[in-house]
Amino acid sequence: MAENHNGDGRGRARRTLEDYAAFTGTINFNSIARPMVNATNMEIKPALIHLVQSNQFNGLAHENPYTHLATFLEICNTVKIHQVPDEAIRLSLFPFSLAGNSKVWLNSFPENNLTSWEDVVAKFLSKYFPQSKINKGKQEISAVQQDVDESLGQAWDRFKGMLRKTPIHGFDEPTQLTIFLARLKS
Repeated sequence: MAENHNGDGRGRARRTLEDYAAFTGTINFNSIARPMVNATNMEIKPALIHLVQSNQFNGLAHENPYTHLATFLEICNTVKIHQVPDEAIRLSLFPFSLAGNSKVWLNSFPENNLTSWEDVVAKFLSKYFPQSKINKGKQEISAVQQDVDESLGQAWDRFKGMLRKTPIHGFDEPTQLTIFLARLKS
């Protein structure tokens, strides 16, 4: 940079427009903090990453975040790395399980903001299974009706599917049974 002497004898660095336009802040690359691992070598095989990526969650309205987490955990539970906690494996792989809007959502957190698996799950479910979805699921469960041509077994299976679709519905087993029995056709 050129020095500018303005007549008072003090030299001052002159800044150009390019200097003002240059980015000087930190860049957010990973919102999930890298877990501390005492293992001498933590290597996640490319095949495992590919398997996780083949079951990505995009954040679309028809996708169930609970189903995504269950599948993700099934995959993670197939691998054990010596001296590496399961949480470290989950935190390392979770970003690979997201795509589209959900990947944008994950990257919207400040760098190293998410530090535990429980924190990731809580924020993920808060975003993709908000209270409004819970309320809608509870209403559907409460309003279930056996269809005219539906057998008792088919109605029960459909009802259990509704319960699985909203796993935090809050109905205990006796209440579930009461709801179901009250809605059977005569």
